[in-house]
Amino acid sequence: MDSLVEQCFIKGWPVLAHCNGDAAGDQFIAAVSRAEAKLGKADRRPVMIHAQTARVDQLDSMKAMGIVPSFFSMHTYYWGDWHRDVTLGKERAAHISPAATALKKGITFTEHHDAPVGLPSSLLVMHTAVNRLSRTGAVIGADERITPYQAICSITRNAAYQYFEEDRKGTLKAGKLADFVILDKNPMKIDPMKIIDLQVMETIKEGKTVYKKL
Repeated sequence: MDSLVEQCFIKGWPVLAHCNGDAAGDQFIAAVSRAEAKLGKADRRPVMIHAQTARVDQLDSMKAMGIVPSFFSMHTYYWGDWHRDVTLGKERAAHISPAATALKKGITFTEHHDAPVGLPSSLLVMHTAVNRLSRTGAVIGADERITPYQAICSITRNAAYQYFEEDRKGTLKAGKLADFVILDKNPMKIDPMKIIDLQVMETIKEGKTVYKKL
């Protein structure tokens, strides 16, 4: 791990490491720390994919090193009940993908769907990050819920930042690529539980319509 991270930093390659458990998170944080000690700090934006069971102390370390956590809040929907009852227990399961804690610490994070593990639906990503409901309707960690606007930012503005593309993607601004969708309702004004029912009416790619609901 140390050798790989160091090599990537030297070559200027982005590092995205899959760290589902907190032990894997410790290993990645340590590798980034050692590489930084050798090569110096820089704006590298390494990414911890999932950061599913990231601890508070790990979030502090990630902020200090500029590591971007990419959370998989859809995990609460697909496997939340199982993690609560079998693998993690109620307390740890409540902090799967700790988005709200990351926000309080001023950490830029993204959300992903991990296709084909989860269905590639940005609306489901948003729904689970906001509501954190399992498939049985149980709330898995109410304290880690985020707002619809924060969820949108995690898959747009923050995602562009994660890939060093914030100068041309992620927000609607003159000079940037006009990539966006038109929804049938405003996700910030409806009942959060209805986010999952939103419909994409039109998709615009670089200013041109590539999909329109009939």
